[in-house]
Amino acid sequence: MSKPTPINITVTVDTENITEENKNYAVVFSQGLGGPIEQPGHPENYTSQVEKNQEITWTAVPLSGNTEVFFQDVKHKSGKEIMQTIKRGNGHNVYTAKIRNGNFNPTDEEKYSITIGLSGYEGIAGSNENGPMVYLGKTVAYMDSYQKDVWHVVNDAPFEIEGIAGYNTNGAIIYSGNRVAYMNGFGSNRWTEINPAPFPIQGITGENSRGAIVYNGSRVAYIDNYNQGIWVEVANAPFDIEGITGDNYSGPIVYAGNKIAMMNSYNTNVWDTALEAPVAIEGISGTYANGTVIYAGNEVFRSSGGLWFQVANAPFDIEGIAGNSVRGPIVFSGPQLQYMSNYNENAWHAVTAMPFSTRSFVIDPRLKMKQE
Repeated sequence: MSKPTPINITVTVDTENITEENKNYAVVFSQGLGGPIEQPGHPENYTSQVEKNQEITWTAVPLSGNTEVFFQDVKHKSGKEIMQTIKRGNGHNVYTAKIRNGNFNPTDEEKYSITIGLSGYEGIAGSNENGPMVYLGKTVAYMDSYQKDVWHVVNDAPFEIEGIAGYNTNGAIIYSGNRVAYMNGFGSNRWTEINPAPFPIQGITGENSRGAIVYNGSRVAYIDNYNQGIWVEVANAPFDIEGITGDNYSGPIVYAGNKIAMMNSYNTNVWDTALEAPVAIEGISGTYANGTVIYAGNEVFRSSGGLWFQVANAPFDIEGIAGNSVRGPIVFSGPQLQYMSNYNENAWHAVTAMPFSTRSFVIDPRLKMKQE
């Protein structure tokens, strides 16, 4: 059976005029090779017909001007889960996915959401013990006291940040492409670049006292001494990784869909599988020692004793998560951030919005299986 022709979807954004109120008119979808062009104003009605095992690439472009468009996220929203392996492509304006090889009905549809950003990528790290750290574009800010509820902004990073890791006590680790830099304690307010990673990075974890861990596809590498500057690759993970957490003390934890694997010892260099998650994971945080927290949509779960426990739903669809199972999760959507630190109370608490304009917008198109 021949391989289906890939689908290329162009997402054109009127970057000069888009607002939350007019976003459905300022974002237009079109498909190459004679595919459909969306009627402006109704992206929720834009439906791509797809085939099993087909690959999809979304590319965002500005309608005019010089403002760059970033894909913050592409994820399932409702209906049949037709897509899998949804991840960033080669470039800040590219996302890719693959259609599952499953049993589908001709009427099966999937509604998915695309989060578009005009100010750069956005992300979170940290923990409830010492507070969260967040970034947007080249800007990093941290909050070290929920009681004071104040964000502190540090010097701009040396590049547009694609991901962040670390804890407030030891500062942040950031990456872009294969470049990695750290700020060893926010008191220094100085970024230091280290030797580049052995591949373009798709995700990062770790903390500055013990170094960083990065991945690309199924490849994983770590560095435990910035001065020596040596990256060490470990055995490939048992699947193409969609996200990573952990540290060099107790090892990396990776996921794809609802599958989770961990490597507790670099000496044995073996991946062990963990209990499958109750949802297709969209983000993960934590360590082997303190347990992990995961999310999908606005649902949040924590691991404890090899089991999964659901906590109260977050008040919004989550874009990123930090924290761990012992001290609780921290989640964000756009500039909003909330945390949960007491499972008995099982309540979310808001803090002051992030100190930058995220300029992010969510659009909800659809996929539909072709009739065979």
